[in-house]
Amino acid sequence: MTGGTAAARSGADAKLVAGSFRDPSGGVVLSGDRVYRFFRPGHTSDFSNLLDSGLLTSLADRSLVVDSQVVSRDQAPEVYALGDVELVVEHPRITFVSYPYEWPFEMLKAAALLTLDILEEALAAGYILKDATPFNVQFNGCAPIFIDVASFEKYEEGMPWMAYSQFCRTFLNPLLLQSVRGQPYHPWLRGSLDGISPEAISALLPLRSKLRPSILMDVGLQAWFNQRARKGGDKQTSKAQAAQRKEPRIPKAVITGMVNRLRRTISGLKRPGARLSVWLDYEEHLPYEREALEFKDRFVSEALEAAAPAKTWDLGCNTGRFSMMAAERSGHVVAMDFDEAAVGALYHRSRENYTNLLPIVMDFMNPSPNMGWEQIERPGLIERGPADFGLCLALVHHLAISGNVPLDRIVAWLSKCTRAGVVEFVPKADPMVQTLLKTRKDVYPDYTPEVFHRALESRFRVDEAIQIPNSERVLFRVSA
Repeated sequence: MTGGTAAARSGADAKLVAGSFRDPSGGVVLSGDRVYRFFRPGHTSDFSNLLDSGLLTSLADRSLVVDSQVVSRDQAPEVYALGDVELVVEHPRITFVSYPYEWPFEMLKAAALLTLDILEEALAAGYILKDATPFNVQFNGCAPIFIDVASFEKYEEGMPWMAYSQFCRTFLNPLLLQSVRGQPYHPWLRGSLDGISPEAISALLPLRSKLRPSILMDVGLQAWFNQRARKGGDKQTSKAQAAQRKEPRIPKAVITGMVNRLRRTISGLKRPGARLSVWLDYEEHLPYEREALEFKDRFVSEALEAAAPAKTWDLGCNTGRFSMMAAERSGHVVAMDFDEAAVGALYHRSRENYTNLLPIVMDFMNPSPNMGWEQIERPGLIERGPADFGLCLALVHHLAISGNVPLDRIVAWLSKCTRAGVVEFVPKADPMVQTLLKTRKDVYPDYTPEVFHRALESRFRVDEAIQIPNSERVLFRVSA
């Protein structure tokens, strides 16, 4: 790269990731399709020592922590041009950034265990994690990977694990809520990015659970200490007393024991069964005759092969029949469904064979919004798109009938999600729509294939529209 080209690029393409303001040591920058982390003066030596220790390399070689390659000023001039930058490393880019309130139970559990494994190895190498939040973890397909390399700090003998409470609030307590109480943690984590407090989870757990030694330690005692600290905070403490007070020294063996206890507890937590699911067995009772299902499979497969998309979204994936088909014909697939148990089942089905398939929980009537400080830290669903290709199969009637969304608004939303794809329209005569209409008055005179076709044409080019044999359902193949 010539000096003139570098100068022209400087600062032009670099975009500071919104949440970077929280990190005094540096930040994360996106530049085109590249991801950089920079360190400010005064913080580079700590990270350089971490690199020299071999810990990051060992973890990255096993895909437990994101790879970090130091880049020079000539290789990333636009980042150095931001100012107050002394060291820059490049990370591989995560294809689709997801958040803990979008993960099924199994994925939050996997992220928790990964965090504990990394902490244990860090302690053995003389380091510790100063942060322990699921926002430090992303997923490559179904494989969790730790992305916040700035979370490692040098361990000093006697220092406590300061992130212990954060780990419990954001990992342990949500998992307990679902496993023990049978209540999904997703609404709670979406409403509180800081997780579930020990006082809140303690009030929700039955007494027999709270008396289990591990939960008594990690929930009951924390709740008690927090309440005691709040009461004690109302009392005045003299300067002499404050000067005499010393922070207790915590042996490393105590932290290691804490890690092992948390790992045993979390490993033993199970999802509470299928009672939270509405559509978990849908694929076993598909409303198609064999010929119709084979036709649909073939139509979707041919459309995917013709498009060869880099990024596919399967909107309403259920347990993933077409998500896995898409994974064989796409660079990357994000499979979404509001049914958390169905998404968890897809995680189990796909994690060994499809490294490019990410299943997440998403209610399209109330999808993930922009969240965090100034509502920009955690982008909503639309802001993370659009996909090159979308599958919207057996979903439109739920949005239109159950959700009362007009067809033109559904198509407008689809056009924000994807540039092209396959959309299925299920008419009123279909048994599935008739089931929905049993509990509501039919106030949907415009719910017809013809109206839907015209709505699609207002936002897409309709390349093909064909009725499924032995069915009144219609498949539309659309493009930009």
